[in-house]
Amino acid sequence: MDDRLSIHVKIADRDYTFKSLPEEETFLRDAVKLIRDRIDVHRGRGVRDTQDILALVALDCLVASLKTEDQARRTQKRIYDKVSQIDQIATSPPA
Repeated sequence: MDDRLSIHVKIADRDYTFKSLPEEETFLRDAVKLIRDRIDVHRGRGVRDTQDILALVALDCLVASLKTEDQARRTQKRIYDKVSQIDQIATSPPA
């Protein structure tokens, strides 16, 4: 039996149907809302062509993703450096 839900959404004047696991439905709906919000931003800036708007939204999303990945890498490095520092202090012979 397929546990997937049939989710209907509208993006940029088109209807789409997705099959989604129940635990992923919220993420899907949140993503659609964010896409709609970004579409509204670009329309507010005077962009009218749907293809141009969707290209800009895709670019916005990828830039945000790359920034998040970079921030996560920097955070992991700081944590690794601190753990290494603590390990070095813990394993060094007493003075």
